[in-house]
Amino acid sequence: MIRQFILLITILISSFSQDTLTAQKQNTLYIQDLIQIEENIAKNFEKYILTEYKIPTMENLIDDEYLGSNFSVTNRMGNDIDFKDSSKLQLKYAITKDEYRKTKDENLGVENFIVQLYNRDLYRDYTTVFSNDTDVNNMYVEFELKSDEAKNIFELLKNGNTIAKTCIASLKNSYCNNNEKSIRWYNSSSNWIEYDKKDFNKGNITISSESILTSEASKLASLKVGSYIYIKDKTKNVKLIDDSSGNLQILKVD
Repeated sequence: MIRQFILLITILISSFSQDTLTAQKQNTLYIQDLIQIEENIAKNFEKYILTEYKIPTMENLIDDEYLGSNFSVTNRMGNDIDFKDSSKLQLKYAITKDEYRKTKDENLGVENFIVQLYNRDLYRDYTTVFSNDTDVNNMYVEFELKSDEAKNIFELLKNGNTIAKTCIASLKNSYCNNNEKSIRWYNSSSNWIEYDKKDFNKGNITISSESILTSEASKLASLKVGSYIYIKDKTKNVKLIDDSSGNLQILKVD
């Protein structure tokens, strides 16, 4: 009888261990898939702003051109996958259910292996987890934009600027996509400043009219010193260091 009891206990322990191991493997695969989903969101976020010139919502990205129309934001380890703050390039922290965490003193304590795997950079390229807090609401996944073009366009959008997908002469006080490499800004008189998407204020620009040199001096002041200012079909100028009075200094180059 004692032998049978010991055998039964051994079998139960073995079965429990096997079930635990299986559950760990399944959860590990799920975490890897969850990270891949976040990575795909980050990549398609960049694609979207380079194509649509707007900061997308999650609904915007669930489209055949981006994440796919069948993309699911359902998350068994917490709330649905979504942005925490798209203007700060942040996704919500995905693991929020208590059963996937160890607790201590009613606060989040030592993380279990699922959380450790999720927080690591092992499978991450575009995303990074910020979890240095005991409150899940203060945790988030930050993602990055890889190209300088995307970074410059995002900064414009984040600061409240609009960018039309195509340029037309009637635009006023607005940016627009000129071609694959450049964007333009039209002022209230429909004269324009053309920027390189990659370099923006750190590179050379072209302007449509000499009047821009005076009417938009505040905009030109943000150019990197040494940048060339080309007046369409006319002269070449270079921006110099601003003088003590704050006036824009531009020198004509022969």
